[in-house]
Amino acid sequence: MTAREFDIVLYGATGFTGLRTCQYLAQNYKQGVRWAIAGRSIPKLEEARQKLTAIDPALQNMVIIKADASNVESLGAMAARTKVVISTVGPFMKHGEPLVEACVKQKTHYVDSTGESPFVHNIIRKYHKDARDNKTILVPQCGFDSVPSEIGTKMVVDYLRKEYNLTTKSVKLSLVKARGAASGGTLASVCEVIESTNEGLGPTMDQNLLVPEEVASKITPAKVSAPTIFYDHDFQQWQAYFFMSSSNEKIVKRSHGLALEADGVGYGPNFSYSESMSTSGLFAATIATIGVGIGGAALAVGPIRRFVQKRFLPAPGTGPSDEDIAKGHFTIKVIGESDVPADVSGTSAESHAPVKVMAVVQGGEPGYSETCKYLAESALCLVQDEERIRSENRVQGGVLTPAYAFGQVLVDRLRSHDAKLTVSRL
Repeated sequence: MTAREFDIVLYGATGFTGLRTCQYLAQNYKQGVRWAIAGRSIPKLEEARQKLTAIDPALQNMVIIKADASNVESLGAMAARTKVVISTVGPFMKHGEPLVEACVKQKTHYVDSTGESPFVHNIIRKYHKDARDNKTILVPQCGFDSVPSEIGTKMVVDYLRKEYNLTTKSVKLSLVKARGAASGGTLASVCEVIESTNEGLGPTMDQNLLVPEEVASKITPAKVSAPTIFYDHDFQQWQAYFFMSSSNEKIVKRSHGLALEADGVGYGPNFSYSESMSTSGLFAATIATIGVGIGGAALAVGPIRRFVQKRFLPAPGTGPSDEDIAKGHFTIKVIGESDVPADVSGTSAESHAPVKVMAVVQGGEPGYSETCKYLAESALCLVQDEERIRSENRVQGGVLTPAYAFGQVLVDRLRSHDAKLTVSRL
């Protein structure tokens, strides 16, 4: 890539997630990163810059860039000035595609905060080949959707391979603890996914929707992500439906598919993946799962969805208070089981039990504190560690995933910024 004016341009800097991501960069990267902010309103960008100046006075002269999803030329001009674009402008099904197209044309790397599978499916279909051919790296879902799922699974798969020379048969994730809140923009994106699915633009519940076509026949047949209630003996808790599982499962399966396409093995020949949410008991699991089902069914009805959006949901650009975010936290456990019997003693082949390992992913408030960290550090993988990810991860270009594109590089970066990421044998 030719030299660019900036390392990072954050598009959507005046929105709730965008501004908090800017604040993360201002707090943690006062030197060594050249960045600018972009959006459609100069006065709002100036206001955001003023807030950032309170964190780092050197940002008082930060460049602001006017760009709008409705003006393709402005997006192209913005993309041409930077090595990486971070986008937080959703709903992505409505606003996201023109920027992806601009980044591919300008050979500018891209990461975003989407959790919208229909959007990801669309940009894979339209831009993956061109981005791969010109070595542009596009990585959607770099927020809480779906970095914990991605790096938790990758840690488990890599641990089994490195410590025991084994492939992975299955991985299951459970959200064990969480306290957080949603912004208006996030909830608007949820409604957009529901609406686009109803109109036939979105995906089915097919877990393999995002798997590369070239290897789809080699991957474990897709299962339907449906609400279930069960007791898990490994997690030792009743499990309920996890509302983010449908999006996360598709991305993890794409990571497996991309790895399979690259090395012929992927995560393992029989790899399967699932997510759930731990609860205090059978009653709580039942109530949580039924609640998600009823809520989803209600929002699928257009008039009800529009009424709820208008009367009850916060407006885009608004979100939880700093105090609520400071109180937030989450714990996720990811358990993997090896694909074949193994010699776990290291001295004989007497043991025929599969090896089980567990990764634990912990952090602060998931929707904003951690999402902003994940976004920024994902972008910085491409700014500061591009040579390493291209050599270690066999990355060329295309519409990739956090685990496939960044892998251990992102794990290392997050650990250096207070993320608690561990993996060990059960």
